[in-house]
Amino acid sequence: MDRPLELSYVAPTKDQFPLQSSSWRNALYDILSTVEANVEDDNAIILFRHPKFVCTYDKFPKAKHHLLLMCRNYSTNPSCLNVKSLNDLTKKHLDELREFHNLARRIAAAISGDAYQNSFKIGYHSIPSLHPLHLHIISSDLDSPCVTTRKHIVSFSSDFFVTADEVENHLESAFVDSLPVAVRAQRAQDVLDSYPLKCQYCSRSALNVPDFKRHNQICPKAKTPNKEERAHNDNGHVQLNSLLGWTSKRDLTQNNRASSRKRSRGDS
Repeated sequence: MDRPLELSYVAPTKDQFPLQSSSWRNALYDILSTVEANVEDDNAIILFRHPKFVCTYDKFPKAKHHLLLMCRNYSTNPSCLNVKSLNDLTKKHLDELREFHNLARRIAAAISGDAYQNSFKIGYHSIPSLHPLHLHIISSDLDSPCVTTRKHIVSFSSDFFVTADEVENHLESAFVDSLPVAVRAQRAQDVLDSYPLKCQYCSRSALNVPDFKRHNQICPKAKTPNKEERAHNDNGHVQLNSLLGWTSKRDLTQNNRASSRKRSRGDS
């Protein structure tokens, strides 16, 4: 059994994060570059450094506790080097993902206390804003000044947020080891656009984001850790996230041909 981690959550200021190198979409690559350039453990944006993975603070946290777990660019970690999103995952990644997810659960337990571990959400956005693959470890309170839009709430409170267990369950169901996951992008976008803005504790519908945030502060059920996990229903049967599918062989062939053409032209 893994030993409990001893961690202290001290969120850094925004100016402690690395400067943006180019596009904002490269922000996580900038952070990973900083992680590898600074081998000291006193980097304020790093909560926990592992030989294969690194846990950093989210620059714009959407809850009281919000962390990102990412794979490091290490020779001992070759299977993660080209994984940008859920769409790059195959069953071959499953063993490493289990290690990745287990570390995330240990981190959640360390900063919350074992009794409150289930009040944390651990998972991925089905359509991420940033690459590479990054796992959110976020407290379920969604209480933060950075929560300013409907998308900020729905992206963590609906099926748009794919739990770590749901990803594992989906990969376990693969009938071909090399078949990549395919996120049903239009369905995911529909969820993001139409999922009701409601309290995740008592299901009260909110009129708008300010109304959601006001109620979130006073909901009488908010102090009770949510011990239900979407990966299992009340009967203990494994559930899969409906936003996850598989890439067809025809799509895979077309993607490979497109990649070959880009390489022949010298495109990145």
